[in-house]
Amino acid sequence: MSDLSGQRILVTGARRGLGFAIAARFRDAGARLCLFGRSGMEAARESLGAPDALAVTGDVTDAADLDAAVAQMTAAFGGVDGVVTAAGITQVAPIDSLTPAQFRAVLDTNVTGTWLTVRAALPAMPAGGGWVVMLGSVYGADGAPDRSPYCASKGAVHMLAQALAVELGPRGVRVNVVAPTGVRTPMVQDLIDRGVYDEAGVAGRTPLGRLATAEEVAAACAFLASGEAGMVTGTVLPVDGGWLANGFIQTRGR
Repeated sequence: MSDLSGQRILVTGARRGLGFAIAARFRDAGARLCLFGRSGMEAARESLGAPDALAVTGDVTDAADLDAAVAQMTAAFGGVDGVVTAAGITQVAPIDSLTPAQFRAVLDTNVTGTWLTVRAALPAMPAGGGWVVMLGSVYGADGAPDRSPYCASKGAVHMLAQALAVELGPRGVRVNVVAPTGVRTPMVQDLIDRGVYDEAGVAGRTPLGRLATAEEVAAACAFLASGEAGMVTGTVLPVDGGWLANGFIQTRGR
């Protein structure tokens, strides 16, 4: 397991799903955590079994909320070593039934929220160091029908990470992306229940034949957060079972 002992880490979207799984992995690796989300953060801290973690309620689209979280981390921990931007939303619908407000909401949370989180944390990072791990997606590289806001947002996150890796590298700050395939999170389960996510189809197109687990995504984040990845920046790390490598559609097993 990657060692994160003593690292002061802000995790957005930490109430459930990938954010919660990432926080759990980082807790086990010895990190000091700030759990950030729109609601239920005290309950998340209790479920995590991390009484020393900070639980902060706020929205990643609100710069003041993020500034307040960083201020609490600075007061409690003395600063911020790293950030995981796991907050995210989606809309699944064809373009002619999506409203402009729905499209903007996805971009605001997934892209602007990521940018605002990094912007808030930077002043509290140590001189000559610090890191950011953003949650991307295979849909940041591949298109998918009825998912134009999500695909656009994750593609933007991937490029945002590369731009910031170049900009912040001279300051010693590393910026990377973990890009999962489908993961059975509450958000994906909701899509499955609504009949707008083909779990069998995703698994069938994936060379390893299944969805990823939240724990596998969290492990990739922990690696990028650790000193073992000290020379890794500007990278998009797929956790996708070979999804992006697969350019040939065939029946699995042949």
